[in-house]
Amino acid sequence: MDVANQGCLVRQCLSTDRIFEFRLKDGCRRQAGDLSFLVASKWTLTRVPVWSCSVSSGLAADTKDRIKQANDIVDLIGSYMELRRQGSNFVCHCPWHDDHRPSLQVNPARQSWVCWVCDIRGDVFDFVMRREGVEFVEAMRILAERAGIPLTLMQRKAEKGSVNDKQTLYQAMAWAEQQFHEFLLQSPAAEAPRRYLADRGMANDSINEFKLGFCPTSFSWLTDRAKDSAYSSEILEACDLVGRNNHGSYYDRFRGRLIFPIRDTMQRPIALGGRLVPGVFEPENEPPGKYINSRETRLFSKSDTLYGLNLVRDQVAKDRNLTIVEGYTDVIGAWQAGLRNVVACLGTALNEKHIRLVKRFADRITLVLDGDDAGRKRANEILDLFVANDIDLRILTLPDDTDPFDFVMQQGAEEFQNRVQAAADAIEHKIRVETRGVDVINDTHLANQALENILSTVARVPSSVFSGSASKVLRQDQLLTRLARQFHIDRPQIKQRLIELRSRGSRQPGPSEATENQDRIAYDRLDRAETELVQLIMQDPSFLDVCCESISPEQFKEGPLRKLYKEICDCFHAGRDATYQELMLQIEDSQLKGLVVYLDTQWQDKILATEGHGQPTSMRLLLDQLLQRFSRLHEQTGNRQTISRLHARNFDKQEETETLEQLLNQTKQRHGLKPPMDG
Repeated sequence: MDVANQGCLVRQCLSTDRIFEFRLKDGCRRQAGDLSFLVASKWTLTRVPVWSCSVSSGLAADTKDRIKQANDIVDLIGSYMELRRQGSNFVCHCPWHDDHRPSLQVNPARQSWVCWVCDIRGDVFDFVMRREGVEFVEAMRILAERAGIPLTLMQRKAEKGSVNDKQTLYQAMAWAEQQFHEFLLQSPAAEAPRRYLADRGMANDSINEFKLGFCPTSFSWLTDRAKDSAYSSEILEACDLVGRNNHGSYYDRFRGRLIFPIRDTMQRPIALGGRLVPGVFEPENEPPGKYINSRETRLFSKSDTLYGLNLVRDQVAKDRNLTIVEGYTDVIGAWQAGLRNVVACLGTALNEKHIRLVKRFADRITLVLDGDDAGRKRANEILDLFVANDIDLRILTLPDDTDPFDFVMQQGAEEFQNRVQAAADAIEHKIRVETRGVDVINDTHLANQALENILSTVARVPSSVFSGSASKVLRQDQLLTRLARQFHIDRPQIKQRLIELRSRGSRQPGPSEATENQDRIAYDRLDRAETELVQLIMQDPSFLDVCCESISPEQFKEGPLRKLYKEICDCFHAGRDATYQELMLQIEDSQLKGLVVYLDTQWQDKILATEGHGQPTSMRLLLDQLLQRFSRLHEQTGNRQTISRLHARNFDKQEETETLEQLLNQTKQRHGLKPPMDG
């Protein structure tokens, strides 16, 4: 094949989703994207068998590597908490559990970290993902900004200063927040909102901590001020700070309102909440809506944000308890009273995305609702959602016509916290609501309806919860006994009805359930041979070729090691070594990266343990033993399939005889016996 034709084939393969490999006559490998071989006529093009392949997208690998190299893990974690040297490593208190003794270990040589108590580990990307509560791409962006590295995306980059440039939008939001805050503190025109806050008992420290502000009643106050800034009206509109009328003129969206800035977990303002307060407008001139929130923008999604989480996340991550209220002032009042675990949802019902967010930080959620019919109705609407996701949900309903802010101001933080601690769990709350005012003996229709509603909620609890916890099995039995006694129905009947409802509502786990179930790997159950094979490849790149050519991922058992070995095979076909550093760079899945750290740490510990105890088994000898084992298992699997076909009589007489002879010879060889010679 001539060079020109090779070039055509290269262009063809790069325009498809196929994975090809180019081999020199000496066996060296190159990536398909490396076209330097075109000057060498000794190249040949060969297609490589692919067990699992995918086309990489998003951030270029070299950019990921630059970001990782530029963010030393000791410096990164040290910027969040105090590190202390311990031998060649560093230790600090883990932020994800109540850590009295430093249990988070940082390994500068491997650029990794681990907390053995929480059973979590990873690299700089994983630390930022967990610490900031963000996904991988956002963690990449955070670390890139920290190191001053521009992100090289395989997509068109937003023009700096445009409405699609998120950095410009963040800066515009911060600028607007400061304008509103200064106006509230200093302008005579903000006397009414200042008086409102004072009457409600809002301290100056709280006003400053939450950066409260006020937007004047002028239709275009913010737009006019922006003319002397770097932010156009289009930028302000992209942040939903201003709107545009039918004539194309811009107007302030939050005019005449007390401003509550909404921040993400990195303390960046991303949206606003606005409230009308007495004394600003004449009643007949008030704009519609007592409360308004920013609409969805490139920066803000209501379902991904909780008001106040940026201030309380560290304490919540330690205590694993989160209290959710309904209003901005409820959060501020709790903060002012010294409570550091209270947040609020943002003008939308709690949903699946909220659940995924809170599960990153807390194990127990207490939902505090106003003591009115609307509050009780909202509790019923979301209760099933939390139960189905196996979250320890507690519901606290305050006395009639009382909101959390007033309760804390009048009765104090201690009494509020006592009520939170004593709040009924979700099922208990469901029972109270459904049986309120029902005569379970005389009104059989309402009683049966109440019991059906209660059991429908219990049936939403994932069956895996009860199968995996003895205490929860006991709790379910106690619940059924209680319901039997309360409704005067035999317990076996209630249990049978619960089984029917579970069977009828059986489903695949939702996204949040699936993610949660995959968070932890049972390291003690990993196959020893598979573990050692992967460890050998990670330690010695020269083993990569022989392993990937001899063993396919399908020869691994289903599970995390098979997924990791697929990643290793992908490295092989892309011409990269599958070392610890390379795998940590290429893999984005936190679970697999944690497995890589675990395998590397275990191998290093094994090496240390053998020092001074005689000559350890050589890596090459261990590899040969493992290859023989995999070959033997592969042969046995093939033999079982052949025997199954024999039993099914899928061969003619001659094929059956030849197959039986082949199986017999393989058995003799395994036992060191020579098969008979022909003739």
